[in-house]
Amino acid sequence: MRLSDELIREEIDIMRRVSGLPIDSTALATASNIWRASQLFRQQMEQNILRHYDLTWGSFSTLFIVWIWGPLEMSAIAESQHVSRPTITSIVSLLEKRGHCVRQPINDAGDRLTVMVALTATGRALIEEVFPRFNRGERDFVACLNEEERTTLAQLLRKVIIANSD
Repeated sequence: MRLSDELIREEIDIMRRVSGLPIDSTALATASNIWRASQLFRQQMEQNILRHYDLTWGSFSTLFIVWIWGPLEMSAIAESQHVSRPTITSIVSLLEKRGHCVRQPINDAGDRLTVMVALTATGRALIEEVFPRFNRGERDFVACLNEEERTTLAQLLRKVIIANSD
């Protein structure tokens, strides 16, 4: 059975279960499919690309964020990924151990709680090697959509994100 057939059957099963409840079935289908697509995308990228570089989703995201915006305080990285600061501390520790980033104290006292995270030359080389492959994975993931559909979907998802951001 194809994945598309399973999704349709799963959605039918869900709608049967919730019928009679005061719910918005369109909102349910939309939110559920956003979640399913994001989970499937993450799984495919981790399995097909990131694991070849010994990267997790979190470590790739951290490298990418610091590559794009330059050295950042750990809480800003955590906020960008919508994860806790301890999660980022763990990710940065692993990346630092592998030589991909360094922590730079913000003040002269060497306060390790308030530090900037910066890429090393090795980390920059890694993200510059990985990202083009990652982007090909992004392209392949949405290949079933034409350019107009991709543009429309991106705009609609951006609208949802903006409406629900702080």
